[in-house]
Amino acid sequence: MKRPIIFIALIFLIFSGSLYSQETTEKNYNTFSEFLTEQNTKISSIEIGHSLVQVKEIMGASIIVKVPKIGKMKPLSQLFKQPEFTKITTDKAKNDITILWYFSTPKDQNGLMSKSECTPIVIKNDSVAGKGTKFYLNFMKKEQIRF
Repeated sequence: MKRPIIFIALIFLIFSGSLYSQETTEKNYNTFSEFLTEQNTKISSIEIGHSLVQVKEIMGASIIVKVPKIGKMKPLSQLFKQPEFTKITTDKAKNDITILWYFSTPKDQNGLMSKSECTPIVIKNDSVAGKGTKFYLNFMKKEQIRF
């Protein structure tokens, strides 16, 4: 009697885990700046009109960045989610809005990611409306969306 319940629970856990897992790649860089250059090049190639799927294809999967010990710098092995943060909401006209924040500019090297260290990409109705902090702040104010 208990076996069918356990079996069903096990199947549920297997399928729910696979639905929410995110692909992760691992990449070696000579320096952390090499990773930042690659990340910012990807962000620069995102254009107004790209779809959410295109943005995610350009930015790629989450990545474990590996940098060897250089001089006094410690070796690095850190996960960078792609995107680091996501907000899904609607504007005053009930359009779907998705904001993706991608790590681009380290500020305080404490190992914690903050939105101030990321470039926001604003997607309205599955089309990139703009990117960058200035665009994001103006867009949120204009569309009366809470931060």
